[in-house]
Amino acid sequence: MIRANVKTEVRCRSETAAGRSASRWKRAALWLLGFLAVTGFAWTCSVRLGVKEQLAFGWGFVLLILCIRKGRFRNAQFQRILLILLCLVMAGRYWFFRTAETLFYTGAMDWAGMTLLYLAECYAIVVFLLSAFVNVSPLRREPLPVDLADRGLPVVDVFIPTYSEPVEMVAITATAAARMDYPRDKLNIYILDDGATHQKRMDPNPSRALEALTRYETLRKLADFLEVRYTTRGKNDHAKAGNLNQALRRTSHGQIGSELTDPTLTAGGFGGKGGDLVLVLDCDHVPTRDFLKNTAGFFQKDEKLFLVQTPHFFINPDPVERNLATFEDNPGENEMFYGEVLPSLDFWESAFFCGSGALLRRRCLQEAGGIAGETITEDAETALSLHARGYRSAYYGRPMVCGLSPETFSDFVLQRNRWAQGMTQIFLLKNPLFQKGLKLHQRLAYLNTCGFWFFGLARIVFLLAPLLYLFFGLRIYNATLPQVAAYALPYLAAAMLLSDYLFGKVRRPFFSDLYEAALSLYNVPAVVSTFLRPRSPRFKVTPKEKSLQSDFVSPLAWPFQVLLLLLLAAYPMAWVRWVRFPLEHDVLLIALCWSTFNLFFTFLCMGVVTERKQIRRKHRIRTREELHIRPAGASGKTRAVLLDLSEDGVGLEVEGLFPVAVGDRIELFAADSQGKEYRLPAEVMRIVPGKGVKILGCLFVVDDELTFTQIVGFVYGDSERWNRFWLRRRETPGGFVGSAGTLLLKGIQ
Repeated sequence: MIRANVKTEVRCRSETAAGRSASRWKRAALWLLGFLAVTGFAWTCSVRLGVKEQLAFGWGFVLLILCIRKGRFRNAQFQRILLILLCLVMAGRYWFFRTAETLFYTGAMDWAGMTLLYLAECYAIVVFLLSAFVNVSPLRREPLPVDLADRGLPVVDVFIPTYSEPVEMVAITATAAARMDYPRDKLNIYILDDGATHQKRMDPNPSRALEALTRYETLRKLADFLEVRYTTRGKNDHAKAGNLNQALRRTSHGQIGSELTDPTLTAGGFGGKGGDLVLVLDCDHVPTRDFLKNTAGFFQKDEKLFLVQTPHFFINPDPVERNLATFEDNPGENEMFYGEVLPSLDFWESAFFCGSGALLRRRCLQEAGGIAGETITEDAETALSLHARGYRSAYYGRPMVCGLSPETFSDFVLQRNRWAQGMTQIFLLKNPLFQKGLKLHQRLAYLNTCGFWFFGLARIVFLLAPLLYLFFGLRIYNATLPQVAAYALPYLAAAMLLSDYLFGKVRRPFFSDLYEAALSLYNVPAVVSTFLRPRSPRFKVTPKEKSLQSDFVSPLAWPFQVLLLLLLAAYPMAWVRWVRFPLEHDVLLIALCWSTFNLFFTFLCMGVVTERKQIRRKHRIRTREELHIRPAGASGKTRAVLLDLSEDGVGLEVEGLFPVAVGDRIELFAADSQGKEYRLPAEVMRIVPGKGVKILGCLFVVDDELTFTQIVGFVYGDSERWNRFWLRRRETPGGFVGSAGTLLLKGIQ
């Protein structure tokens, strides 16, 4: 038996080494190809052509890109690289044209505006180049399931940090964590409560102190019932990073039990040696049963692996998706990152810690001094530090945690500004280009991640540029209409076609522009303030699980209202200039088309900041699964179809003959994709008759704590349900015209 285990371990290690070797050879081949491409790229971009020749060249390239996109290649990787190279040529041709032929002095104000616009375009082209490099070869990992009977499985500590979130939310996540498929003697679950620290319980304000004390007692009782562990600390130092590091120190050295004598440090009655691995779950990120079963094996195969990151799945729409009603039939905003970008970063050995839904090796964290805390994006900063030490990361792309998006646009902006400030801090304080220990491709990958968050600076320039000409006559883009048709439009068309090819299944055309336009006006002050004072940002918790009792206009709407008025006023100004300056018709048409494009997105942003009523606090997700039901106390079962579910209840479709009335109790019998069976009580709250069927709206009946744990397991335990939901949204047809039309209709509604 021992020999068999040794042979298996050796074989697994050799397979892992072979896989890493193949990846290294593939990266080396891509670097060589990249060098040759850059040489040809530089020559191709610098060749001067007349406008007519460039017009034929540019649109000929666009036609070629279209043909390659539609073509069927045996080697999809070759097709991907070829498209990227062709699009880079178009970007290079445009940049060379802008640099060599459009920058000349016509006045101080003109020069200032022209320089800003040129720098914004240079930024956009650099981000385009970095993105093309990063996304050249996404790595799709298969799961490495573990044998749950193996006594050599690593011990896992589950950390659930919480601050001000509802106790019920913490209870659901802790319950689901306790139900994960993993040997219970190798699983330690900790609720890390920063909402009831000793400092908060001793607050001079009696109401705040009582609130903290109530939370403290409630969560302790919850932990006792679930047989998990509860701890808090003396002060809320260093936000989430400080909370995690305190837990790491205590569990690493087995000091929790000994520290109980000091009430300023902790609460709870537990101690012991820390686990080999640490699973970090935000308290609104509910894990599925197979999380550890699918991820712990990666660490058994690679001793230098410090991280396995998984995607974040959100059960509710973010404010943009809710206010424009795009949640059900379009991929979510985060699916581009978790569906394409992180797999691509994984290929370049740069998949980073995203704060939750991640399994980390404790030994590596200890070597690095714990979770990094110099910036407010402690997750990415920690990964950067460990990558620089030569450790490896992995990304496994199956959704196995279910979380909550911010409910209001204000909270959404708060969250994204925190990310933007944190990545700006990393860029300034720990610039990946100069970080010792990183490989060149890792430096470029991290630079791409940091650089993206400066999008607001460029977006605002692009929004204001045409208005500077229409209102003030500033000549900031010195090109004729034929030149724009020959250089700018083919480049934009190529970039859009490439983006749709790379990300079309996870991001519809124009959706990225919409999100960036909606956030840009608030992103810029956050980023600029961080540039001025890199150490000033402070971690702010994103509020979750709010209900909106009525429609209202967000208090953040006023910048878009002002911008909308300016863009509408641009049309009469354009008419005045058309009449007064007949020699400027080319420039005027360019500015007017550009301004109309900006008006389209500003109009959509007005829809985004118009908050729609959201009374339901427990979000239901659509599905279609078979189960059986019966009236309480009856013997026979009837087939039914599960249409939607939440932790509060379900929607069912049953045959019209099923004998049931409002107020009746029924029992649900279901099984998930892994064969786990559930028997759940529910009460019928409404009945909607249909053609030969009835639609039942039912609420779960929670008779005791055991029923609650069963409900949590049924609703959140099956990762296949989240995977199906993702795949279903990705099947919705996209297309440029269809996507633009959809957004316009949603904005009008």
